[in-house]
Amino acid sequence: MHKPAQAFVTWLDRPTDAMMASEIMSAAQWFVVSTLVTLFFLLACFATLMWMIWRRTVKPPPHLRLLMEIAEEEDKLEIKAAKRGNEDVRDAWERDADWWRNGKGQPGDS
Repeated sequence: MHKPAQAFVTWLDRPTDAMMASEIMSAAQWFVVSTLVTLFFLLACFATLMWMIWRRTVKPPPHLRLLMEIAEEEDKLEIKAAKRGNEDVRDAWERDADWWRNGKGQPGDS
């Protein structure tokens, strides 16, 4: 049988060891399947990490819970002291605002 001479290589005879179309489709399908498996695996890892972060913030371990309670109590004490209006109460290391004027330089020497 005579084949017309055209520029398309589809009319050429295939070598005997060339891959068939079904073999190429099988490889392409395996590529898609492996890509989807990788994608879903990464999504599962991301979801697991997000769940772990959420759980650590909602249910902290007992030692962290104790530290958080101590910090909250300190904050409450600071708020109570601020509400009382004790602005004149200073720590021992603080000096008067005009300590340099009178030359004494000691806390409470005004």
